[in-house]
Amino acid sequence: MKDKKHSIFKSEELILKKAEEVIHSNIYNQNPLFEQYCFLVGQFAKLLKEVEKIVKISDGQQEYLHRIQDDLQQEIENRVKAEEKLRYLAAIDTLTGAYNRGMGLSMLDNLIKITKRSGEVFSICYLDINDLKFVNDNYGHTEGDDLLVLLCNSIKEEIREYDILCRLGGDEFLIIFPKCTSKNVEAIIDRIQKKINIQNEKNQNPYSLSFSYGILQVDSQKEPSVDALIELVDKKMYAHKQSFKKRRPV
Repeated sequence: MKDKKHSIFKSEELILKKAEEVIHSNIYNQNPLFEQYCFLVGQFAKLLKEVEKIVKISDGQQEYLHRIQDDLQQEIENRVKAEEKLRYLAAIDTLTGAYNRGMGLSMLDNLIKITKRSGEVFSICYLDINDLKFVNDNYGHTEGDDLLVLLCNSIKEEIREYDILCRLGGDEFLIIFPKCTSKNVEAIIDRIQKKINIQNEKNQNPYSLSFSYGILQVDSQKEPSVDALIELVDKKMYAHKQSFKKRRPV
C-alpha cells in the first residue's frame, strides 16, 4: 500500500515538502501574504491526507472484493467438481468402473439413433460370468468381486477407447462396439478370453474365471429398440452358456 501511495501522490508530496520548507525557512515570514500562504499549505496538506485516506479505504475495499471474488470463484469450481463427481457416480458402477445399467442402455439408445442416420453398423456383446454364484457361496463375495474386477480390467485392456462397457447387474455385462462388425468383436472377445486364461494360470485359485457371451451386429436397415436388442443378444449368450454347462457341469 505504501509503494502504491507514493506512486500516486509522489508529485503532490514533493510540492507539499517544498512548500513546508519555504515556511520553515522564515525567508518570507515578513511578507503580507505569508500567513495566507501558510493557511493554503496547511489546507493542501489536510486535503492530501484526506485523499490518501480515501484511496487507502478504496484500495482496501477493492482487495476485499477481490478476495470475495476469488472465494466465490473457488466455491463455483468446487461445486462444479462436486456435480461432475455426482454425475460420474450416478453413471458408474463403483466396483468395476464400468457404466451402470441406466447409463449403458441410454448410450445404446443414442447409438441406435446415430446409426439410423449414418447408415453404419455397430455390434453389441452380452457377457455373463460362469459360476459366479458358486464362487460367492463357497469362497465368499470378496472372491466373487475380484472376478468381476478381473473381467472388467481384461475387457478394458482389449476394447477400443470409444467402446462402451456397462454392468447390467450382478454378473452380466454389455459391451457396445460402435462402427464394428460382429467378426471384429469375435476377435476382441477371443483376445479377452486368452488374457483371462493366462491370469487364471497365474492365480492358481481352486476356481477359474470364464464367461459366456452372445454377439449381435446391428445395421441401419432395422429399427430395433433397446429392449429388443438386449433380448436378442441375451438369447445368443444363453445358448453359449448352455454349451458351456454341457462341457463342464458344476
